[in-house]
Amino acid sequence: MKKPTIILCALALFILGGCQMEKSQKPSDMDPKDLPEGRAFEDEFTRSLIQSTKEVSPGYYPFAAKNKRYKMTFPKDGLTDTFGYTSEHDFESIVFNDYEKGKPISAIIDVKYYDSYKPDTDIDRRKKSFEEHLGYSLKFEQISETDETYYIAPKVEEYDEESGLTLFGLVAYIQNKNEAGGIDVIYTIYCEEDCEQVKEEELNKAKDWIQTIHFLNDDTEEDDE
Repeated sequence: MKKPTIILCALALFILGGCQMEKSQKPSDMDPKDLPEGRAFEDEFTRSLIQSTKEVSPGYYPFAAKNKRYKMTFPKDGLTDTFGYTSEHDFESIVFNDYEKGKPISAIIDVKYYDSYKPDTDIDRRKKSFEEHLGYSLKFEQISETDETYYIAPKVEEYDEESGLTLFGLVAYIQNKNEAGGIDVIYTIYCEEDCEQVKEEELNKAKDWIQTIHFLNDDTEEDDE
């Protein structure tokens, strides 16, 4: 083999190996200076939950549950801790806030997975549970996809006199179509100013995010984003 050919082959193998190494490297294994900007990457525990520095959509990164039952996207300015995250085989709970310094909007998102919820018995029960928790009736929109069905309803807008913040948001129940398993979501938005002007945009953003939650069934690849 001629020398130029050997050099080209070696270079190709080096580039290929580098690409494969970069693809498999998680944020928790990377040098902090090479990480994207955002609170999610600045906090050691939060970044340990993020699967890759490759954006799924602008400002959002892949998250896969430790119990391997569901996946979703995680915002670059999201933050959780060991008190906000619990993972077991039949249950998983994550509570995180999403806040960017200097912006008048923030959110607290509560996601809970239960492996016992079934489509034939628990959908109506979960809807009623939300209504009992909030103390008022909800109008759920049903969105059906291949592996899951989303039931999403807006919360009643509230004004908190103590904090001076306006609160609104969404609740959702997500049912696995293929096997037992369901997810409760409470997405609460906190607004400081111009709330009526930004309300529709923020609710649409929350609704789109909820639909990034997908179940990981036995035949589902975790990194299929």
